[in-house]
Amino acid sequence: MGIEETDFRVVFGTTKIEYDFAKEDSNRIKHGYSLESAANLLEKWVFTIFTTRFITHTPIVKNGEVRHKHIGVDDNGNIVFMVTTMRYNETVRVISFRKAHASEIATFKALTKL
Repeated sequence: MGIEETDFRVVFGTTKIEYDFAKEDSNRIKHGYSLESAANLLEKWVFTIFTTRFITHTPIVKNGEVRHKHIGVDDNGNIVFMVTTMRYNETVRVISFRKAHASEIATFKALTKL
């Protein structure tokens, strides 16, 4: 089984995490969360994978790009939901970040035994 273009992937020492600065204010207003804080949290989730619980869903295609949905716990103990896409040069771009909905929380708890 090889790596597919749609896979969420991290290459240690190479992968970068970014977000659209122009969407920062709209995401903060709409969801109450900063995309900058999402990028920092995703970095923690990915690069401290053995101490941090998070799950990544099967990718979907939206607006012509492959998107990955992630659910995990933020620094305040809240279960949060994040959407990312892979860009060129192993760059992960954060698209959206918000508090997880009840169904997402239930999925996270069931899969991580919380």
